[in-house]
Amino acid sequence: MLNKMKSALGGKKSLIDFKEGDKVRIKCVSCGINFKRRLIDLGLFDGAEVEVTKNDKFGPLILKIFNSKIALGRGQATKIYGEKI
Repeated sequence: MLNKMKSALGGKKSLIDFKEGDKVRIKCVSCGINFKRRLIDLGLFDGAEVEVTKNDKFGPLILKIFNSKIALGRGQATKIYGEKI
């Protein structure tokens, strides 16, 4: 199952795999409808461009999007896939 998901993503990485300062284009959000709706309200949707401002491998991930900063828990960030731009 995991291999099928990885091949479907085409090598995209989860947000927690990016380093501070990386600019990322969101490619896929793999979660339930309620969480997906919340992410869309925050500006995190397929095609959105974000910058990782904090990712020190523990605690929340801080993202900059549309001149705002948002914090995502690490579990939430694992469900969002993107590619470096």
